[in-house]
Amino acid sequence: ACVSYATIDHLNDQVYTLLQSITQDTDFFSYYRLNLFNKVCPFWSDANSMCGNIACSVNTIESEDDIPLTWRAEELSKLEGPKAGHPGRNQRKERPLNRPLQGMLGENVGESCVVEYDDECDERDYCVPEDEGASGKGDYVSLVDNPERFTGYAGMGAHQVWDAIYRENCFLKPVPELSPVTPQLGGLQAVNDFRHVLQQELKRPDLLPLDNECLEKRVFHRLISGMHASISTHLCWDYLNQTTGQWHPNLQCFKDRLHDHPERISNLYFNYALVSRAVAKLQKHLHNYNYCVGDPVQDAMTREKVSKLTSTLADRPQIFDENIMFQDPSAAGLKEDFRNRFRNVSRLMDCVGCDKCRLWGKLQVNGYGTALKVLFEYDETKNGENPLLRRTELVALINTLGRISHSIAAVRSFHRAMDVGDGEVFTIPASIASKERGGKKKTRRLLKD
Repeated sequence: ACVSYATIDHLNDQVYTLLQSITQDTDFFSYYRLNLFNKVCPFWSDANSMCGNIACSVNTIESEDDIPLTWRAEELSKLEGPKAGHPGRNQRKERPLNRPLQGMLGENVGESCVVEYDDECDERDYCVPEDEGASGKGDYVSLVDNPERFTGYAGMGAHQVWDAIYRENCFLKPVPELSPVTPQLGGLQAVNDFRHVLQQELKRPDLLPLDNECLEKRVFHRLISGMHASISTHLCWDYLNQTTGQWHPNLQCFKDRLHDHPERISNLYFNYALVSRAVAKLQKHLHNYNYCVGDPVQDAMTREKVSKLTSTLADRPQIFDENIMFQDPSAAGLKEDFRNRFRNVSRLMDCVGCDKCRLWGKLQVNGYGTALKVLFEYDETKNGENPLLRRTELVALINTLGRISHSIAAVRSFHRAMDVGDGEVFTIPASIASKERGGKKKTRRLLKD
């Protein structure tokens, strides 16, 4: 990351309202399709870790009349006939990204909108993709109607997931020359914070500190910690007062989870730099992108907003320099290890026992995975050779940046509230709109307990 905190704050002030408009007001970025209920945890039985709180539930879209025409099953099913056969992976590599069917559905059909992709990992994917095809078991969800907020999901189920993310997917630190075998982290107590893991490990004389790890491992650590910090910020900002039934910012939650751990906020800013660089890198790719909402006016409006976003972010090309990573010839296989570990993180999202937490966890892990894919597999000078971006990946990427943007703004609001004293009214720029809030309220009151 090649940027100061103040610069990121200034940049976020420029794009915050635009990002919220893109993710809240456009059909393309406010609907997400994912397999939310039909996958089982691949690592352990999660039957006893399900959340029973009403706040954990997700409202899925029951009628396809509520989603854009080009995304409905009858449109996707056009590809099942012999004329418009589904292209295999090798065929897709040989065809233009925007014409995978080579005009088989007619010259005016946005093929990238309706082509059915398999749910197998491409060798350049950093996440296990959702099956978004016509035969898939995915559900459409309105992200506006299912805001990320505190649900009460906690206890051993939640701790087990975070522990697995941090412990099982941590790069093992190198060992001094006394032993070529790196001890496993599995003997540690279950933890729900990466910093605690490091503190415990640094007390052991047989391991070197994190500062001696290679750059790539440090990036991985910060990415996971920053994701956790961003999620924690959202939960503290939209916290349920169980006495009044109202949602408020919870200052004590913020103090406990973030303010007293400045490295978490630092990693949150780090993630902003990383993801915003990935979005900026897609500027040319998205210039003529077909957003396929069936409404030419909204398609043009969405393209205009995204173009403004990418151009603003691209004005700071050095916010994150991905080119210095994976350059050490002595670290053969490190990139593949990095990629596989992040795929494991995406698999762990199916172990989350809260439906709403699983929705936002899967979306944001997909967003970070897409950012990594763009940063490390995408060449801006060779558009025809770049890996395909699925619709779900693009939706996840922009929404993830929107979530980090909101976290940065919320952290600054919490800090301002701490400066003026408990109980004071404070604001966040263009507070996230939802149908529940009517999209009008910009002033929030602190919840102190």
